Amino acid sequence: MSFVHLHTHSSYSPMWGVPTLDALCQAAQSQGQEYLALTDTNGLYGAIRFLEVAREHGLKPILGAELVSGLHQAVLLTKNTTGYANLCRILSARHCDASFDVIQTVAQHRTGLVILSDDPVALTAWLAESEEDLYVELTPGLALPDAVALSRRLRLPPVATTRAAFLHPTDYQAHRLLRAIAENTTLSRLRADHCALPSHWLMPESVLARHLPHVPEAVANTQRIAEQCHTE
Repeated sequence: MSFVHLHTHSSYSPMWGVPTLDALCQAAQSQGQEYLALTDTNGLYGAIRFLEVAREHGLKPILGAELVSGLHQAVLLTKNTTGYANLCRILSARHCDASFDVIQTVAQHRTGLVILSDDPVALTAWLAESEEDLYVELTPGLALPDAVALSRRLRLPPVATTRAAFLHPTDYQAHRLLRAIAENTTLSRLRADHCALPSHWLMPESVLARHLPHVPEAVANTQRIAEQCHTE
């Protein structure tokens, strides 16, 4: 198995992620995964429980979060205790600092973190300081060609993710229901851009690879990143 899920959401991403931690880890285990990253939105709410559940399922856990602020987005994965401390600093600033600047804050506290993003503005700014542990996130969907072009233009390595908000394609309606509740609207009036894409499910490697025949290194890079992340 060369592919590792590095961008996943559980029910600890409120009104976004569908699966419980148990269900998420069970699904990863059934795919033959060795590692699994949990990257809930703007928080580490499920981190301690995730460490326990992942190990119960024979998985090596990777702690992280998807940082979202305004128009900017990035997945931050912890490589070590320094990275975990810096991730906590970044998330605390995200929630407590009224003048929070995502690009500046990540640049200040990126030691020990792997950064995955398809945000051209943020990536360009972070690349100006260092290309270390910086990757362009490629996910099946309409934005995939633009992300591939960004990777080549910036000469940054690509990494494949599924941005999984649910486990199976049939779970998409459960995700839409959560989003309708969050937006205080009906399913018929729910805007598509307020939801994940139908393709944002926990695709196994065999399915994901079919979307990325032109960039196989994006799949291989997931294993490379996972092997650098040590959660003690």
